[in-house]
Amino acid sequence: MSPKLRVQITPQQKLEYAKMMVEDGYTNQQIQDISGACSSAVVRWKRQYKEEMLGMTPTNRVALTPEQQRIQELEKQLARAKRDIDIFKKSQRLVHTKSVKPDVVRKLKKAHPKFTISELCRVLGVASSCFYYTRVVCSDETTLHDRIYRIAEDSDFTYGKRRIHRELVKSDVKIGLAKVSRLMKAIEIPVKYPKKRHRYNEVGEESIYAPNILKRQFTPETHNTHWVTDVTYIRSHQGWSYLACVLDLATKEVVGYSLSRSPDTNLTLAALDNAIQKRRADTTQLLLHSDQGCHFSSRAYRHRLQVLNITQSMSKRGCCWDNAVMERFFRSLKSERLNELSFINHQSIVMEVESYIRFYNYKRSHSGIDYLTPNEKYQQMQKVA
Repeated sequence: MSPKLRVQITPQQKLEYAKMMVEDGYTNQQIQDISGACSSAVVRWKRQYKEEMLGMTPTNRVALTPEQQRIQELEKQLARAKRDIDIFKKSQRLVHTKSVKPDVVRKLKKAHPKFTISELCRVLGVASSCFYYTRVVCSDETTLHDRIYRIAEDSDFTYGKRRIHRELVKSDVKIGLAKVSRLMKAIEIPVKYPKKRHRYNEVGEESIYAPNILKRQFTPETHNTHWVTDVTYIRSHQGWSYLACVLDLATKEVVGYSLSRSPDTNLTLAALDNAIQKRRADTTQLLLHSDQGCHFSSRAYRHRLQVLNITQSMSKRGCCWDNAVMERFFRSLKSERLNELSFINHQSIVMEVESYIRFYNYKRSHSGIDYLTPNEKYQQMQKVA
């Protein structure tokens, strides 16, 4: 008999499962089936989530909610700082004699301008009356630390210095990109990076079914006129799941998607139908671009496009750059959310993908549309129309 598969469940997944039980009415048994965890673990997540919502910080386990995780991290930093100070106080009399302490203060002030002369003198036991300096008034960095951390946390730590800088500027904070980078390093914000890029040969012929009409014109002026679509795959302990998405090039919004255990034409048709139903687009004015995969070159798929009067466009064979925007979304999905997770079954993948698509459409700023969210760009275009 083969050993039972041990499921690795992250604190973020535990939080989602606890929310489903407390807020969405899922039963303990349903969460057991979805997560693959034992009954005692599911009961513990539920109880811990309720306690944390009441403001109780766990002592012997990792917190589930971001607020309590932040408190735990601050408690660790405080304990470490107290030990460091204790070590410093007990050792400074052995390291620095009274005659060299003023020189130490000057060197520390030059190397670390954030420390005031008064602070340095108090800690080292030196009279501050022998030092004269001009106080420089600057922004409260403690407040900036908190704001930067909140922005990073709200983005699930997917924002780098440029996006965080733009969010601060939107809030009327006058700050430079270099300072944002320095403050992020100071508070040790974790940032997720994509895996190493693949190298592709830009070769291939056009499809016999549809020419490359789009020709990498990825910035149309109006929405619901140029869509791109593609399929990607995600592994779980039960096998592969397949995700088909449709993205509007004007707003960069995922307007339709579908997930399935089978990578067939029904998957791509379901994503297309979902997009048309959601956006109520005039299909006679619509260009739909894809690669030359069998999902999009099948007779059933091409027939559906003809019935809807949708103009079909296809990339050159093997040329991913012709559908770069869709490929970029899949890279963001995996590097910012999926790569660090382990999935027990298809349903757990569905839950995480849908959560990321909501985040991507409504909260994640996009550099290609002036750091607006896709939904903000859509609302902006709706007003103009």
